[in-house]
Amino acid sequence: MDTQDLKDKMMKLWKTTFHDSDEYISLIFDNYFNTEYLEYYEENGKLISALLGVPYFFGNGKQNIKGLYLCGLATLEEYRHRGIMDNLMRKINTKAYTDGVHITFLVPASDILRKYYFGKGYSNSMYTVEDRYTDIHDFNNDYQSILSKEDERIIALKTRYYESLFVDKLEINNSEIVKETIEYIKRYEESGFKFFSLIHSGKDIAITFQENAISGGDILVCRTPDNKITGVAFITFDERKRIIIPKLYHDDNCSYFRLLDATKKKYPESSMSVKCYPEETDRRILWSKVYGAANPDGGMLGGSYGVAERIYDVNRHAKPYGMSRILNYREILKILTEWRKDCKFSILVKDVEEEGNYLKCDADSGITNFETIPASEIDKWRHNSRYTILKKQDLTEILFRKKDSNNLIMDALGIPRLTLNMSLLLD
Repeated sequence: MDTQDLKDKMMKLWKTTFHDSDEYISLIFDNYFNTEYLEYYEENGKLISALLGVPYFFGNGKQNIKGLYLCGLATLEEYRHRGIMDNLMRKINTKAYTDGVHITFLVPASDILRKYYFGKGYSNSMYTVEDRYTDIHDFNNDYQSILSKEDERIIALKTRYYESLFVDKLEINNSEIVKETIEYIKRYEESGFKFFSLIHSGKDIAITFQENAISGGDILVCRTPDNKITGVAFITFDERKRIIIPKLYHDDNCSYFRLLDATKKKYPESSMSVKCYPEETDRRILWSKVYGAANPDGGMLGGSYGVAERIYDVNRHAKPYGMSRILNYREILKILTEWRKDCKFSILVKDVEEEGNYLKCDADSGITNFETIPASEIDKWRHNSRYTILKKQDLTEILFRKKDSNNLIMDALGIPRLTLNMSLLLD
């Protein structure tokens, strides 16, 4: 079929499967429909199944991981459970690998789909945490509480700065303001992080503005008196009309709490959920006190009582968001080792390049050495205590593990966590 016919049929399949608005579907296909990164299956001129790939980079300011976001994975209901989508995913991954893509990733819409994609070689790789607030929460008090730890002179300076900031709604029809806001977000994302974060192009950011408007949300921009942008908050709503902030860019705590306070005042009767990466928060609060006999050296001590505190750490309650599948293990391990020059590990990974073969990787002080080991020779390596033998998906889960398991895996295998964070996707 010709390109326009394929586009029209894929849009119709998307509508039938996901029931999104025509405006939203047009936004996606008008901007991201590209025959280079899509796969489909048809029978007798009828489009049965299809998926769309959108290229993205994850960056930390020095290195980039090339990814392909898979979205719109759809099969007509009466044709499911025939392995059609499995075949399309194999094809897109083969093409992506040939084109130098390091990973493909996606965002499951349900736990059932998460299990399905796990069976296709995908593992939980990106996580989010939520800070939840009631409809009576006072963000000005939060900021004052933070300031209370400073000396009086600093408190006075920061209070004046906080009060001087103002927040406006972004008018997406104002091209000058939109351009300025896009440049702020681009600078923010490209400035460098201690982790790998999804990097949006200017086009991607402009599309997120439109997508947010289609969904009935707002975008608030925080500025200084001389009109310099210091923060941007994306505001959406769930089915219960609760405020959801999927992403909040901010230069400092003043801008962060100013944006939250402005959001609360704009929607005073709504509770709020602010999402962020696990690396962006170290929020810990006292959950409860536990009273009982205690021994400083461990165990119970008769006749002696102490008080322990149960601490709620939001990172321990991070939720899986995106899933990924590594296509090029050599490049991913090389990027990891160059990023974390302190790591040292030796592993054998099964079936990475050719079925039955193993990839041997020795990493030390930022240098990675690779060697392909034939399956016929693997037995002699099984007894080498220096090497840990892993399956491909096991290594993916180890690399992209949750933040709170980092020390355990590092102590056992010496493999650091490769953090991938993402937000503002067409999910």
